[in-house]
Amino acid sequence: MPRISPIDLEVYWSRLINIVDEAGAALKRTSFSPIVRESNDFACVLLDDAGRLLAQSTLSVPGFIGTAAFSLRHMLKVFPLEVLEPGDVLFTNDPWIGTGHLPDSTIAAPIFLRGKLVAFIVTIAHLSDVGGRQWSADSTEVFEEGIRFPVLKLMQKGKLNQFALDLMALNVRLPDQVLGDIRAQLAASHVAEDRLLLTLAEYGLTSLNEIAKEIFHVTEGITRQEIQRIPPGVYSGQVEADGWEESIVIKAAVTTTSEDITVDYSGSSPQSRYGINESFNHTYAYTVYPLKCMLVPEVQNNDGFLRNIRVNAPAGSIVNCRPPAAVGARQLVGHLLQAAIFEALADVLPERVQADSGTPLWTVVLRGLDPAQNTSFSTILFFNGGIGAMRDRPGRPCSSFPGNISNTPIEITENLAPLIFTAKHIAEGSGGFGKSRGGEGQIVAFQSRWPMPVKVSLLTERNRVPAKGLFGGEPGALGHVKLNGRPVPQPKGVVELLPGDTLELALPGGGGFGRVTDEIDDRA
Repeated sequence: MPRISPIDLEVYWSRLINIVDEAGAALKRTSFSPIVRESNDFACVLLDDAGRLLAQSTLSVPGFIGTAAFSLRHMLKVFPLEVLEPGDVLFTNDPWIGTGHLPDSTIAAPIFLRGKLVAFIVTIAHLSDVGGRQWSADSTEVFEEGIRFPVLKLMQKGKLNQFALDLMALNVRLPDQVLGDIRAQLAASHVAEDRLLLTLAEYGLTSLNEIAKEIFHVTEGITRQEIQRIPPGVYSGQVEADGWEESIVIKAAVTTTSEDITVDYSGSSPQSRYGINESFNHTYAYTVYPLKCMLVPEVQNNDGFLRNIRVNAPAGSIVNCRPPAAVGARQLVGHLLQAAIFEALADVLPERVQADSGTPLWTVVLRGLDPAQNTSFSTILFFNGGIGAMRDRPGRPCSSFPGNISNTPIEITENLAPLIFTAKHIAEGSGGFGKSRGGEGQIVAFQSRWPMPVKVSLLTERNRVPAKGLFGGEPGALGHVKLNGRPVPQPKGVVELLPGDTLELALPGGGGFGRVTDEIDDRA
């Protein structure tokens, strides 16, 4: 017999989701940087008193949702439960504790009711700068990539750790934006705490334990029903990508039983000398996400789903690098994992998989200095290629997958940075041909209006190896980066943009699904 009636469970569950959505709205609306405010590169996650994922804000980035519980677990090793008090807030940006690279600020706050721990709220935001050389893929060790904070108390009994904030401010190029976003995270944590305590008081509850158990029980049951639809076995898939000097390969062996799924990345490329390496946390996050999309997309994400998934990523590989490896552009590998998993399960779940997408997300980081005027600027731009096609629908053009990062509108970018866009349109015909056609990429071009040279970091992929199709669908078109009409030799490197120069980006298309003349197998 259920411990909570289905109607009451729906009410409680919806309230918890509303709490983190309201916290997410507070973070977004009080943030200082476009990367959070416009691109939605953040997450708010509620965990129970044992640190298990309970609810997430609707706009949360998949890579942050999947890392939150791991991050909290590491934090509690440094500050165990018995030393936490009301008003404490923990913080780190360590790539091997947090989300895989330094720009992401992970903040965790315990929530107490009458002195008893009842939950944790974890907020994560991508900061606009963390110092170092400049956010790029060409670093060769993490020490080049910016300031790295161990787990520390950002607040203790409600008192702010001013030394930590001062240290951050002195090491970044945009201290107002960076500290503003960290304070926005603190504001979101306060909103979540306030709303949760109000909810507990309204329903006369003293803990979330029974609600959490029922949410986990229901979700785990639904998930196992879907897993049982897959014939037990070992299924293999792989994806190839540009890498740095030579291409990289990610291999995924997906083992299914009647109860769980294990994904093993043994045989994948070794860690790179450059900053495209993944830490385990981020690999885990972007492994469970495509499985969630395939199996139970309609169920709100929580630990009840995650407990059915196992991930093995060999240490020293590109999907689980050892420190002090450079990890700044780790998303260029993390966003590829979905393709290997979809390919592995294509034959047994043909109606649920999609062809490879024109991802990873492309990121362009621009920084300019003008010593004569003692001024500078720094901005981060995100662009999306085409999504891979599915059996019954074409891929969307210029859309984010498996991340859900939004483009910053041109009008906002041109007002915040000395740039003028000369082109931004769909790259017609760039989606892979097939029974269902892959999503199309886009063409983006802009010029610098800065009086001095601008350093531009290019975090791009699929300029040499295209997104491949499934079941005979053709690959999507390759991307390219051109400076004044000439191909950039290393599209993951750093280039210099002079006043009046034009940088053109062609985002890759998604893979097609099925041959036009074929009838795709209709097996369930």
